Amino acid sequence: MNADTIIELLSIEKSLYQELLNSFKSDTAYMPEGSLICRQVNTYLRFYHYIKEGEGKKQRYLSKKDSSLKVALYKKRIAQQIIPQLNSCIKAIDEFLVSFKPYDPSHLFSAFPVPVRELCLNYGKAQYSDFDWSKASYEKNEMYSEGLIYWTAGGLKVRSKSEAIIAGLLEKDKIPFRYEASLKIGDKTYYPDFTILRPRDKRIFYWEHFGMMDDEDYKQSANRKMAVYLENDIFPWDQLITTYESDKCPIDVRNIQSIINAFFIRNDNPATIIDQA
Repeated sequence: MNADTIIELLSIEKSLYQELLNSFKSDTAYMPEGSLICRQVNTYLRFYHYIKEGEGKKQRYLSKKDSSLKVALYKKRIAQQIIPQLNSCIKAIDEFLVSFKPYDPSHLFSAFPVPVRELCLNYGKAQYSDFDWSKASYEKNEMYSEGLIYWTAGGLKVRSKSEAIIAGLLEKDKIPFRYEASLKIGDKTYYPDFTILRPRDKRIFYWEHFGMMDDEDYKQSANRKMAVYLENDIFPWDQLITTYESDKCPIDVRNIQSIINAFFIRNDNPATIIDQA
């Protein structure tokens, strides 16, 4: 059972607990005042209705004709015991979901400085040999999920046709990648379009496709994001791939394939291949 399944099951369980809690709270609002007390007198069980009166309590014996009141008070007593337990379960699930972070070695590596990350990946690359990195659980961008409307051949939903093209070509060439995986930089979290694990040396790359460069606000946002990468030693054509698109310069599938070939398939220097192209 992977981490996503555990989180999903706990979320479902929490919803069920919350429904039960709301139901019990609703029922207790209409239940009779006081409480039910059961006592054994000789060989008989006797039921009493206790009601607070000022500083003391009033006790009334319940006979057979009071059976409906007995049942109502019994239900109230059960509800009063169950409600705190349900509250405790919901609180425990909430605390777990907040504190639980699925194990993800690439997420740990991304927090290291680039030289240390390179050393770790090169030293530990054998650990990935039997590990399906692209299908393992990872923290994804959960914002604006309604924008995920384009499917790739591999069954991935992305936000644009251009991203579907890039993802489809990566899938075709069996290049492991993650879509909109979280990247911690300082105290902030970013979500590169693609985080890619190069098969031959297990090195991590980030790919940003800026697809609306005609829009001035979008262009400024892209510039700010690029500045963050540069300030943190994630450089274009070293560990960062950037592609751009506008009305006058639409995406070219041939160029995308050339980039994939240069970075992830051939053993040449990517920058040299791009210059020659």
